[in-house]
Amino acid sequence: MSPRAVSLLEVVDPVTWDTVRQVVDLDAHVVSWRSDRVCEVRDTLRAELPKLEARGLTPLVRRPRRPGPGGVVHLSDVALPAASRALLHRAQRHAVGGRVLDRHAFDPEHESDLVRPLLGAAWLFRDSVEPHWFVLHPQLPPPPPLAFDADEAILPRPDDLAPPKPGPLSLLHDTASLAAAVSAVSPKRTLAGSLGKADEKRLATHLGITGAVESTDRWGRAFRALEALQVVATDPITRELHLDLGLEVLLEGAVPDAIDALLMRLVEADLRPLLELVRTALRQAGDDALDEVVFCELVREQQRTVSFWPWLRDGERCYPGDPDRPFDDEGFERVEQRMILVLLSKLDRLGVVTRAPGVFAPTADGSAWAGREGAAAPPVWVTGDLEVVVPPGAVSPWERFQLERLGRCLGRDAVDRYRLERGALATWLETHELDEALGWLKRRAPALPAGVQDTLRSWARSATRLVWWDGILEEDPEVR
Repeated sequence: MSPRAVSLLEVVDPVTWDTVRQVVDLDAHVVSWRSDRVCEVRDTLRAELPKLEARGLTPLVRRPRRPGPGGVVHLSDVALPAASRALLHRAQRHAVGGRVLDRHAFDPEHESDLVRPLLGAAWLFRDSVEPHWFVLHPQLPPPPPLAFDADEAILPRPDDLAPPKPGPLSLLHDTASLAAAVSAVSPKRTLAGSLGKADEKRLATHLGITGAVESTDRWGRAFRALEALQVVATDPITRELHLDLGLEVLLEGAVPDAIDALLMRLVEADLRPLLELVRTALRQAGDDALDEVVFCELVREQQRTVSFWPWLRDGERCYPGDPDRPFDDEGFERVEQRMILVLLSKLDRLGVVTRAPGVFAPTADGSAWAGREGAAAPPVWVTGDLEVVVPPGAVSPWERFQLERLGRCLGRDAVDRYRLERGALATWLETHELDEALGWLKRRAPALPAGVQDTLRSWARSATRLVWWDGILEEDPEVR
């Protein structure tokens, strides 16, 4: 099997080929017919597309979606030494973007033998350019949860806790809404760096608001988040803003998953392994608070190596790459305990915890991140005139992103109101299937009107009357 770049032309009804032939010399551009509805075409046909558009036969150009992680591999299917498996789990917890530095996961001098089984099983790959870095297999399942008991640190919630700051959940929803608006409007920045007035007005219309967008506290914060997450970029020539639909990977899953993915992006790499312990502690605390000093002590007692894996030099344990710094209790107070307090301060600023002197407690968003069971999400309502009514807390950030890409917001108040639109569905179909949209609506709306489903199917059939595909085909060269 070998990959080959191809362009395919597809029709819903074979009769459409007759219409195409009336406009262009189709057969001169066809490489081969794959069925009565699909043919492979030469790239020369691309220059003829404006002629088809002039006759009202605009092809829907479908773009390949960013590939997901695929099927998860099963480590139980491979015989690995227990120590090598534990090393792999450490590497996963310290990995950033699927890559990990060797010193963060193991002692290169005394544990290199444990790495060889992982290399042999292809769970790790050594970076050919930077040999001290390893790349993790992209389909590895997550490491098992860390055992941690925070019971001794739990205490009644004090009265002097600071008011919670704006949390990550509202930011995720606003980021999803703004990202969908950017994708629909494709605004441009001026040479001064600001949005053009006309584009900002179009953004506001799509968001269902009036007035400025980027200069407001709410949407300016969402703009900064999109840029910090590197999912929106400005074309250096056209000045147009482009959205990377990899944002879906960040938003996917339930609310706790989306918050966790955001925190993993916003928290410094050295602090990320500690997030799991804080999350576990918040889940155990429930509506109570936790003593910061006792929490740090419990981390030292139960999960001392979560942040650093010690090296053995001259018979003594030391910090990685620093043989003069003993890996002892004094070192923990100077290094890891300070890291924990820095992390709690960061989570306080992000609205996940609220603090009083020596105490921290979960906010509402912190409880959601911890995965505490709450009330069931209210249903979404879809009316016969294609309006979607979304009560507070009814959708996750991922669902919000999909909904705002399928329509336009009519208003944001006690409930949010949207209208499904034909043009938005056509844009959706560039990277998704209609069944995905219908499946989501059926799951969230208890009584999706049959007329709405028929309308969406009719729009989809019209939009996909003629489809142009660009992609990579895996096939046996002897078959061609």
